[in-house]
Amino acid sequence: RLTSGAAYAMLSRAMLYAERWDDARIAAEEVMGMGYKLEEKENYSNAFKAGSQEAILQYCYDKSSTVTHDFDGYMAPGGDKALDGNSMTGGFGTPTQEMVESYEDKNGNKVDWTEWHGTTTKEPPYDQLEPRFAATIIYRGCTWKGKVMDCSVGGTNGAFMAYREQSYSYGKTTTGYFLRKLLDEKLIDVKGTKSSQAWVEIRFAEVLLNKAEAAYRLNKTGEAQSLMNRVRARAGVNLPGKSSSGEAWFKDYRNERKVELAYEGHLFWDMRRWKLAHIEYNNYRCHGLKITNGTYEYIDCDGQDRKFPQKLYVLPVPTSEIKNNALIEQYDEWK
Repeated sequence: RLTSGAAYAMLSRAMLYAERWDDARIAAEEVMGMGYKLEEKENYSNAFKAGSQEAILQYCYDKSSTVTHDFDGYMAPGGDKALDGNSMTGGFGTPTQEMVESYEDKNGNKVDWTEWHGTTTKEPPYDQLEPRFAATIIYRGCTWKGKVMDCSVGGTNGAFMAYREQSYSYGKTTTGYFLRKLLDEKLIDVKGTKSSQAWVEIRFAEVLLNKAEAAYRLNKTGEAQSLMNRVRARAGVNLPGKSSSGEAWFKDYRNERKVELAYEGHLFWDMRRWKLAHIEYNNYRCHGLKITNGTYEYIDCDGQDRKFPQKLYVLPVPTSEIKNNALIEQYDEWK
């Protein structure tokens, strides 16, 4: 059953969409008074495990009762599976270079990736990036399930495949990266065993960020800064706080929310509610790094520009509904 904590946490999220800033802030305050905490163990990934003190609404699974899911089967690197040709799945969602470049260094500074926007043999500055990067993304040189990943053309542990080279990825990466966050590193037999790790629908870090955004909209700058910096200072991340204000703070906040809540299903919808998607998600492409014998090549992973016209902020009324009810009229944007 849902708890009052889950209800208030979800309310804090919903009120941001409704732009009811006072209500979002009040709902978050209710949650903050209920004893929830940021995960204190020295590992950001512990926030997504069953029983985390950070979890407010969590769906749990159990192998013994066959209540399982297929997340690892879809997302894990192909090297996790038996070498059985095209029956391998995995690699369905690979992080982009744009996402990698969203991470600051361990001192909270933006990293200059210009040198890797061409072709170079210089190793990317992965070891300089803040801890949430390594906890979220599998990259060349990291260790995954006891193996050093190469994520390269012809690689044994994480092979590269050009976008649309095949109809499916078959466990290969089209960007040079694989997803790590939310996967079960202890699940060795990915092909033969279903996944059973928990899914955290809403957690305390999001509530703090929700309140920070509401405070910013209400011109409570100090409060907004303090709440976001509390997330940045969490154990296992330990990033310095941000003292920016105004639009500069909101830009910092957007990036913090993108990184902290990465791959939890927020970014696309945040960009919609901020009415920024038609600006930043229109006429652009995503990129990756193609690694060949130690050479890094910045590559286009789309093949054509992505589009987000403004009318997509309104979802059209289905044609079947219009045919079924003469009183329904289609939105102007979709006529």
